[in-house]
Parts: sequence; C-alpha cells; structure tokens
Amino acid sequence: MRNRYLSIAALMTLLAAAPACAQTYGYGGGGYGRYPDRGYAREVERRAFDKGYREGLDEGRSDARHNRNFSPTRHSEYRDADDGYHRNDGDREFYRRNYRRGFDVGYREAFDRNIRYERR
Repeated sequence: MRNRYLSIAALMTLLAAAPACAQTYGYGGGGYGRYPDRGYAREVERRAFDKGYREGLDEGRSDARHNRNFSPTRHSEYRDADDGYHRNDGDREFYRRNYRRGFDVGYREAFDRNIRYERR
C-alpha cells in the first residue's frame, strides 16, 4: 500500500515539473517558438530572414523606381510571409515573423538607396 502512495506521489511530481521543462526548451513561450533544437531554430530564422530580405530588396527597389509611396505592407509577399516555408520547418508563425523582419530591412535599404538615385 505504501508503494502505491509513493508511486502516485512520484507521478504527480513529474506531472508538475513537465511545464517547467517545456519552458526550458522553448516550447510555447521561448524566443525560438516550438524548437527544442536551437541550432535548427537559428537556421530556420536565418533562412526566413534572408528570403524576406531578398524579396524586400526587389519590392523596395521597384517601388522607389516607380515613384510609389514607401509601403512594405502593400505587398502580398510581406502579408503572406511564407515564401520558402516548408512543413518540416516547424512553427509557421516563427518563420513569418523572421521573414517579415528581413523584408522590412531589405525594403527600407533598397527604397532609400533607389529613391535618392532616381531623384538626383
């Protein structure tokens, strides 16, 4: 009988510790979304940022050269933010945040560089 109570106590202790362990590895609240492997998360983050950056360069250059207003959010690539995403990349929202971050940087650089060039 005593062993049964010890087993129940041990099980309850493990269940109580599970959420703390999940937070340690980034599940549901860490900066890397649902990635237990931070190296892989950084790789996905880098790929998403780079893809967004390249798209942002293209769209920023085009907008500046066509005398459009500065507006990265007008573009479907920015709104969708999943170009290059694959199902095995994990958390889609993590990918989208990093894609948009890259898109913003690339768009601003290209727009600023080309708007100055075109208006000389």
